[in-house]
Amino acid sequence: MRKFVPVLIIVFVVVLVTNIYANNFDSFSNENNNDEKRWNRIASVLDNAMDEFGLFSFQNTPDSTIFIVMDETKSELQLKKYLEKNVNKTDLSQFNIDITKISLQEVETEQFMSIVSGIVYDYIQEKKYNDVQVYLPLIEPEPILKISIPKSSEPSSENMKKELEDVLASKSAELPKKDISYEIQVIERIDESTIESDAKISDVVEDFQRTATN
Repeated sequence: MRKFVPVLIIVFVVVLVTNIYANNFDSFSNENNNDEKRWNRIASVLDNAMDEFGLFSFQNTPDSTIFIVMDETKSELQLKKYLEKNVNKTDLSQFNIDITKISLQEVETEQFMSIVSGIVYDYIQEKKYNDVQVYLPLIEPEPILKISIPKSSEPSSENMKKELEDVLASKSAELPKKDISYEIQVIERIDESTIESDAKISDVVEDFQRTATN
């Protein structure tokens, strides 16, 4: 009979550890599921407030922060009161709210430049200009689309700029009818290294396409 005692102890320990792991896993799954449900309820409320409070975008982050971008002419205080009134307090307490206010003109400029850079990026891919790098457009102080080419590249920076300007002129029907002035800068690289201060469109093309769609 004594021979079975150690075996029974081992079985008991294994079962105990398995139960603890299963309970912890269920707890983790339920917590994630609850967070997702909370966010979906809040997102629904924000979606209904898009026009009233001039919301341009909103998103939730892994650290439970809700980023909201809204029209600078609208009231941030009234938006917070709206959320407190229409969102369950328990749901709202699980998130931090981070609100950024920008002008409608800034949003329209960003959208315009996103389309411009998209046209340029597609054209460069189509022409197989593999040594040409397109950077995400700058909005301030003035809208600029920056392109870089190797110093030894053909065509030259002047010719590349003219080529891209002609392409954009031919695609004018695809651009929003906005009175927005912008500049194309073609910079010659001394070597094959990139301009570190700027982000290449090729590095973030999926985010760019999603932003342009939105």
